[in-house]
Amino acid sequence: MGDQSNFDKVFSILEANESKDFVQRIFSPEKSPSIKNEDGTSSTHRMATAEADGVHYVYPTILRGKDGYLTRREGMDAFDQARVKGEAIAFKTKKEAVWFEKNWKLMWDRNHKADY
Repeated sequence: MGDQSNFDKVFSILEANESKDFVQRIFSPEKSPSIKNEDGTSSTHRMATAEADGVHYVYPTILRGKDGYLTRREGMDAFDQARVKGEAIAFKTKKEAVWFEKNWKLMWDRNHKADY
């Protein structure tokens, strides 16, 4: 699949989930808060995959807290919080979920470069 085809597929998945906070942050990077990493860099998104009850999910491990600030979560805590907040995207297969986890950044890269 070519870059444009991959971008179109990512865009379609994100557009279908545009009500999710992490997706809105991908679509509007100029409005996206960030958190500091231990190495001095900043992050706005980190994604992971998990399976529950035969459904495969992609979810952010950086979530917005009730105070509006981003927080980093790890492991099952991140997955549980993402599901509670409605921030996980369900996929039929592990292959689809892993593909999206690796390719979602095509949208971020395009939006981020367009504004800076």
